[in-house]
Amino acid sequence: MKSNEQIFWTFFLTTMCGFLLALGRQMYKSKCKEIHCCCVHIVRDVESEEKIDEIQMHQQPQSQTSSNSLENSIVSQNNQI
Repeated sequence: MKSNEQIFWTFFLTTMCGFLLALGRQMYKSKCKEIHCCCVHIVRDVESEEKIDEIQMHQQPQSQTSSNSLENSIVSQNNQI
């Protein structure tokens, strides 16, 4: 009986953590400036978050391109040997 209880709580905690992470991601993507929930009031600086997201989007393809060029140079060196 103890084993079933441990499995339940492990499943429950894992599910709740996944739910909270998904909820946080959706809240971040929503770009709402003000959030009111019960007695919690959150004001976000959405403009600076959008700038950070744009910078990250522009940097990501460059890092993939540099890693691809590195892989191509390694492959060409191996072909020469």
